[in-house]
Amino acid sequence: MAALRPSLRACEVRHGDVLTHQGAAVTHVYFPETAQLANTVTFADGRSAEPFVMGTEGVSALAACLTEKPCAWSVDVEVSGLTYQLPASVLREQAAGSPEVRRTLDDITYDYQVQAALAAACASLHAAPARLAKLLLIRSDRLGVPLLHLTQEELAQRLGLLRSTVNTSANRLKADGAIEYSRGNITIRNRSALISAACECYLEQGAVLQGKAHCPKNPERA
Repeated sequence: MAALRPSLRACEVRHGDVLTHQGAAVTHVYFPETAQLANTVTFADGRSAEPFVMGTEGVSALAACLTEKPCAWSVDVEVSGLTYQLPASVLREQAAGSPEVRRTLDDITYDYQVQAALAAACASLHAAPARLAKLLLIRSDRLGVPLLHLTQEELAQRLGLLRSTVNTSANRLKADGAIEYSRGNITIRNRSALISAACECYLEQGAVLQGKAHCPKNPERA
């Protein structure tokens, strides 16, 4: 991925920014460094869900970029921080001309397929409290902190659930001593209890992500 470095541009992004709009052509891709990005699918009635979140292991809108098709989801900034922006045309050129770049992108695409399959199965088969526990653990792992700033509305959007369901699930985890929850702040109090409450997808997804970091850092910022 070193071949991409000359074309990278360091880009600070903020929570709530939309980097790629649903249905739009992909003009740039983003390699998260300290930021976290979310794929968000929005339906005609305004409801939305975030089936996928990426950190340093990811590249935004990768499949849409490589196939030159409109992006079927939006790419939103979930956690403010640093990304590296790259013109989509450059990524396509490098993928076509460099076996090393192509192999890395193929690996990332495979990881995405695994995580998409897990997300679909999880949403269909696992209970809301277990899914909430998984989400909190993954976010805490990526940020490296036990305190998470998430409102019930944000959690409902990420999980595709009603706010009342999120509230009931959070109260159950709180009653079990796994978390404290107040005014949009969630603190993980007992990580072991939260892992026990989470569905098996947490460990499965962790195995996929372990050791994955594909951001080709700009030498000027490394």
